[in-house]
Amino acid sequence: MVIAPPPPILTERHHGIDALRGSMMLLGVVIHLSINYIEGPEDPVWPFRDPSRTPFAGLVVMAIHTFRMPAFFVLSGYFAAMLLDRRGVGGFVRNRLQRIVLPAVMGWAVLFPLTMLSFAFVRAQSVDGDATAKAVAFGMLLQAAGDWFGPIHLWFLEILILFLALSLPAVALARALPASIRAAAAGVRTALFTGRARWLLVPLLTVLSGIPMLSMEQPGVDTPRSFLITPPILVCYAIYFAAGWCIRREPPMLPRLVRTSWWHLGLGIPVLLAAIVLGIAWFIRADRGSTPAPTLLVAAQATSALASWLLIFGLIGICERMLAHPRPWIRWLVDASFWIYLVHLPLCVIVPWLLRDLPMGALGKLALGFVIVSILLALSYEATLMIVRPRRGS
Repeated sequence: MVIAPPPPILTERHHGIDALRGSMMLLGVVIHLSINYIEGPEDPVWPFRDPSRTPFAGLVVMAIHTFRMPAFFVLSGYFAAMLLDRRGVGGFVRNRLQRIVLPAVMGWAVLFPLTMLSFAFVRAQSVDGDATAKAVAFGMLLQAAGDWFGPIHLWFLEILILFLALSLPAVALARALPASIRAAAAGVRTALFTGRARWLLVPLLTVLSGIPMLSMEQPGVDTPRSFLITPPILVCYAIYFAAGWCIRREPPMLPRLVRTSWWHLGLGIPVLLAAIVLGIAWFIRADRGSTPAPTLLVAAQATSALASWLLIFGLIGICERMLAHPRPWIRWLVDASFWIYLVHLPLCVIVPWLLRDLPMGALGKLALGFVIVSILLALSYEATLMIVRPRRGS
């Protein structure tokens, strides 16, 4: 059997999907600012918790955490497949080395010590005593910074680099399979994504991504705190990455998501609310010292996975529907989003600490902190461009 060549690849940008990918990066700033104002017990890792707190902050963190990184890996899989189609293996490798690997390595080398400095400084300020006592505590915290050695907020880049490295041998292996097997696999993919079995896609993806979530420490997908990322986390995000790759392989899928965007979003929002309620119930029982029932975790993870897929498909369709044409300010946000996420973490601790004594509630401080951090990050991005552009002659 002869396998038909893939459809011709268009050269224009997918502005909607690009905007969604940038938005997922920017939501990381919202999460890390909100952590400073959540209620509940102190976090052993996060160094600051404002005296003014609000349940709204915790809801924001839980809601965004449900779908943000899954959406990022779906989009990463989509763009990786697109890049391989357009530039071939050599161009794919060069582009990923320049755009992902090099920024990840250099960014971590600079940002890990800066993050540890900011965390140690803020935590030292909570020590009772004069300036000398705080300085001693700061030094001791810096000496203990090695205990926190890890990828910090750049852990997702480590996973992405691993997936990108594995994607090339996976593609080579798939191409080496007999034509009949490849045709059968392509037929199953088409049936699930755009064919008669398309109604099974969301339930199937929910089950596949929900199974590894059952071994997580708490509702949602665990956040790695070391370079040794656990297999359930890798398997879970690999499913999202592979789904994005398959969407690229099925060109009718994007128009279908545009047509069904409001349906996916309309179903995804109430499922997300259910996942949040179940997650809160789990955390309440855990905070009281009792072991939450296993059925509660299963229910929380199942609704979380279902909400994630419904929201991802809905947001892709909405963005492709409403942001298909380029807009300068959105283009700027997309271009700046990666830089903003790389460098934002120290500011998301220092700025809320500086605002701690303002006579306003948690929501006011959160809003003001977001404005200040956003301005500083935007200025840092433009300052970086002023240095980089002349050196590149562009």
